[in-house]
Amino acid sequence: MMRTQLPGTALRRALTPALTALTTLAVLTALTGCGLMGPSTYDTDETAIEADSGEEFTLSVPSNASLGERWYVAEPKPAARVVRAAGEDQENSGSEADGASGGSQLFRFKAVGRGSTTIRLIHCPVHACIDQGDDSATASPPPPAGSTAAPASSRPTYHTYTVTVK
Repeated sequence: MMRTQLPGTALRRALTPALTALTTLAVLTALTGCGLMGPSTYDTDETAIEADSGEEFTLSVPSNASLGERWYVAEPKPAARVVRAAGEDQENSGSEADGASGGSQLFRFKAVGRGSTTIRLIHCPVHACIDQGDDSATASPPPPAGSTAAPASSRPTYHTYTVTVK
């Protein structure tokens, strides 16, 4: 007995794996883009952040901890009704053995309620800030030094992000 194939069956069999792969890729791309596959990461040049309530996001800033460089969350703190801190990490790049490798300092936050707030980070070159010592990653610039002020490259600077939670 001879079997006959319906028109297009061979083509359908040939295209099914490719269509499945394309569909999977489209779904993963959509989920990643809306923050469902992991937190969004924002660099220093991305200062306007939009997030949905419940979404986590990360602020990534260049940092070389081995040279005494550090970032802190500065005053005023972000509105707790809008975002809350979810942790902090350090990522090193290059060889740590050379003592001069750079990296990134990562600040994780979670959007908790509708509204808008700012997150201010202070960048502290070595000895440029006074650590508050309260385990909350906060610091402040030292009192002014009068006529012996440090050069601009060794003074603390601020970086502000505006966060809107929908």
